[in-house]
Amino acid sequence: MTKTNYNQLVLRAKPPSPPPWLHNKLADVDFFVNTSTRQCGISTRGLAKLCGVVPSTLRGVLKNAEKASRGVGGFRESELYNILKDREIFLKDVGGLSPILNGKEIRAILHDVCFDIANYYSSRGYKEAYETVGKMGRFGTEQFIMIQVGFIPRPESIMLDDIEYLIAKETVQVNKSRQEEVQFFTNPLTGECGIELQGLGYICGGVALKHVKTFLDAQPEPYLQANHPELIVKASVCTLVLEHFGYYHKPRKTLAQQWAKTLNPMVPNLHQKTNYQAPAVTDRESQLELQNEALKEENARLKQLLKEEEAKGNKKRHRMMGRVLQWKIPPSCYEVRLEEDTSHISQLLDGLILKRKPQQPLPANIELPDGLTLDAEINL
Repeated sequence: MTKTNYNQLVLRAKPPSPPPWLHNKLADVDFFVNTSTRQCGISTRGLAKLCGVVPSTLRGVLKNAEKASRGVGGFRESELYNILKDREIFLKDVGGLSPILNGKEIRAILHDVCFDIANYYSSRGYKEAYETVGKMGRFGTEQFIMIQVGFIPRPESIMLDDIEYLIAKETVQVNKSRQEEVQFFTNPLTGECGIELQGLGYICGGVALKHVKTFLDAQPEPYLQANHPELIVKASVCTLVLEHFGYYHKPRKTLAQQWAKTLNPMVPNLHQKTNYQAPAVTDRESQLELQNEALKEENARLKQLLKEEEAKGNKKRHRMMGRVLQWKIPPSCYEVRLEEDTSHISQLLDGLILKRKPQQPLPANIELPDGLTLDAEINL
């Protein structure tokens, strides 16, 4: 029998791909995270419990908002309805499918919509909603849900010209039969972010690369990040590209419209996708700069106040008050110093410094203005 030499690459087992949905149930609340898109959400019933409302109430509002997105009318508009209308409400994967739990499709609400709903009921005095908003606000809604599921995204990175760029890869459904990978980048030193050129074409609905480049070449400013070979389109320009192919260029691309809404505002969303954390302002130079600016503002305020006081004649009254006190207090007992003598900067104070001269006996019949005491060494 002839012995067959199999290539080692063929024999190597393919590593199992991670499950598309991660789920955890805590106190009858179902939390979901999609490992591919990293989008997350909470089941409708679970969110209703977190807000302290009956599930049917929340389902009714969501149903009306969904009907409105399809152009169906004929129902009463509420404040919550106006918050939800024309928005993507439910959590889905790249194929447009909802999470599956125990063989059944679960309608989970996207994390940003969850926060707006909880915030609405919190403003109406619902205690549970108030507590939920507090937890979401402390961690960020997305991070709050990921913590409940136990999913901790670790930032990927790639070296570009000696800088370890943060990178996020996401599989998107370009059309019914085509899926492609999009790459998002962030410079961890500067926070500058963008989308890889080819991937930008994918989220525009599969627009040909030449059409994307034609639009980019017409821009007045350079559209690529500098100093490295990767073709990364700047975040500000990515917004223009998505809006152009989603709303103005014919045929208009629905996928480009969806991504324009999903990534609005562009920079914070790209930072979130790449797990970029802005550096905290705690270094000494930044603190000193802030203090310096505050002192400049205070100095300008005092100068303006001085001009106003001089214009009102208050400065003359202050000087007259000092002269009267100098005349009233026996010079042999106290030294009287006006505010002008105690500062290099001209200023006005409602007080004087009086220092008793050492080894000088006080006359028995001395009279001092109200507030001054004979036995104190220094009076203000």
